[in-house]
Amino acid sequence: MRQNALVNMDRMKNFAAMFAFVILISSCAFAWGPEGHRIIGEIAETRLTPTARLQVKELLGDDHLAAVAVWADDVRHDRPETYGWHFVDIPMDASGFSDSRDCYRPDQQHSYTQQDHHNCVVDRITIFEQVLADRTAPRQQRMEALKFLVHFVGDIHQPMHAIGEARGGNDIHVSEFGLTQCGKYPCNLHFAWDTGLIEHAGISEKRYVARLNELIASRKLTIQAGGTPAEWADESFLLAKKVWLNDGGAVDESYFENDIGIVDRRLALAGIRLARMINQALGK
Repeated sequence: MRQNALVNMDRMKNFAAMFAFVILISSCAFAWGPEGHRIIGEIAETRLTPTARLQVKELLGDDHLAAVAVWADDVRHDRPETYGWHFVDIPMDASGFSDSRDCYRPDQQHSYTQQDHHNCVVDRITIFEQVLADRTAPRQQRMEALKFLVHFVGDIHQPMHAIGEARGGNDIHVSEFGLTQCGKYPCNLHFAWDTGLIEHAGISEKRYVARLNELIASRKLTIQAGGTPAEWADESFLLAKKVWLNDGGAVDESYFENDIGIVDRRLALAGIRLARMINQALGK
């Protein structure tokens, strides 16, 4: 009886630890939300070269980039080692990204962080770009690399995914267009940038893609399709500080009008930069 009681206690502890981890994952918003990531995938898809398009089809089959854009979020529960790959925690008072400071974050509670010196979105984009371009790598690895890239290039363009303060704004409680509760959780600044601002635009994904394509053409954004993941992180970091709110702040109509242009520009740049990266890796 004593042995059974001990076994049951161990099971309960394991269940509690797993439950706590799931709650942590659930309470942290995922960059842009499904709608934003699919929009980025759509923008990139139309800018692939014919050769790159064929290579993508060989890897993904009938799936398009938009269809796999949220896969990296879907697998986080089964692959917890990927959790830190979605963001980079640049300190609020820093001048910008530092690889040695921001991509190695060992945590005693999670053993995989002890060995992962590339535990940030900047390094992971670089790593998966190399895997995708390696024609000798196994197909499964290249397919996963492509799926991670589609998602992570979107993540790095979300300003709150490049700042460490208050867990990227997750701990900054705000009112969002008059509401303090967003679904199951209190509204926070990170979630507003993931989903709230895009949803408040009140247009379909198809119309949003058309709107961003118009923006890309009118602002000639394709000339900014280059750059490195580190430079993209620095862009997002500076924007995060610009749009930052203190705890108890309001994401209201005024905030929306001031900052929806930043949302649109980041989504557009993510799409054209993703296309350029895939074209370089697969287009030859």
